Amino acid sequence: MKQFLLLILICTQANLFAQKEYAKSILDTLCSDYFAGRGYINDGVEKSADFIVSELKNMGVSPFPNQNYIQNYRFGVNTFPYDLIVKLNDSILIAGEDYLLNANSGTAQGDFNVIEINSANYLNVDTQPHDGNSIVVFDFTDLENKDSLSYFYNLAIKTAQIAPSVWVQKTKMMYSVGRRHYPYPMIVIDKKSYFNCQTISLKINNKYIPKYGSQNVIGYIPPIKKGLFHPEKYIVLSAHFDHLGKMGQAIFPGANDNASGVAMLLSMAKYYVKNPSKYGIVLCFFSGEEAGLEGSRYFVDHPYFKLKKVKFVLNIDIMGGASENITVVNGTKHTKAFDKLVDINTSKNYIPAVKKRGATANSDHYFFSQMGVPAFFIYSGGVVKNYHDIYDTAENTPLNKFDEVQSLLVDFISSL
Repeated sequence: MKQFLLLILICTQANLFAQKEYAKSILDTLCSDYFAGRGYINDGVEKSADFIVSELKNMGVSPFPNQNYIQNYRFGVNTFPYDLIVKLNDSILIAGEDYLLNANSGTAQGDFNVIEINSANYLNVDTQPHDGNSIVVFDFTDLENKDSLSYFYNLAIKTAQIAPSVWVQKTKMMYSVGRRHYPYPMIVIDKKSYFNCQTISLKINNKYIPKYGSQNVIGYIPPIKKGLFHPEKYIVLSAHFDHLGKMGQAIFPGANDNASGVAMLLSMAKYYVKNPSKYGIVLCFFSGEEAGLEGSRYFVDHPYFKLKKVKFVLNIDIMGGASENITVVNGTKHTKAFDKLVDINTSKNYIPAVKKRGATANSDHYFFSQMGVPAFFIYSGGVVKNYHDIYDTAENTPLNKFDEVQSLLVDFISSL
């Protein structure tokens, strides 16, 4: 009997190890240069969608009945497909490390005379250059008041309507996806990399795409049939696979955000192919999340099924390391479901803590919630802090407690 139990334990541990190893392989693949940060340059989003479809096919996941794996839609996006040059006097800055562009930046090339505005001189300096040869630098890193910083930051954005501008920042710099484009660029430079200079040389060329063709990937695992008249309900598992792509020569791999969530969904798909649920499992891999939840918005507006048939939505966004906890957005809204999740974790001791948070509009659960569909957005907390930067790599994303979180989610679905 002891030998039998030992064999079960060994097999279970081997299976958990295989789950994490598979997830790590997904992370390594999606964060490779081939996918170009899963953005809007070098077909990064399209390549990522094709890869996910290939994985679903290989594990035996079908498209939703009478539908395709791919759901196409369009939206406008600003891109920087060409190498960038930002130079202070003769010092060349490193894209992604020393500076970021405001994602809505326009084009500028040449050598520009510096007009610096700071807390000591802002009342006496003209912030509206009209000579075509000037760049306005806003250095208010000595200010602590958030309202004042916001005022001058917005002034820097407004300046990019008439001339190139620079915002010097001492806090963490984070890139995003641009949905429009200014006439001129706005460059955000790390305070550690900025120094007083006479000229700033630029080579920045944007490309605005008004109707970029993107796609969601939708897979389906049918339930165990309980009878001819059993009404089918769905569990929606979602994660966005897009990220920030490239900014010139800088690549944003997006391991924690959100190749890790994609890895979780694909790993759960492998589980449910072998262990079907009493519910139909709908796997929604959304693009356009970083551009304003565009993929999930489109799906909710054009669903493959009646949304009232959804039992629950579990949206996984940022699952790179749950060494300390997971946080459940909408936990204060769906209290019974949250308490159930906590009870399971307490009983099984999967992860150190399950925290709750109120409603937010910051991930792909949001539009489901707006339609009255019960939904949780779950993200991990721990040592992994990289977010919207070039350091969010597969190497920096250990997937702490990955298997434990997956087991917790599977148990939660079984309990519904």
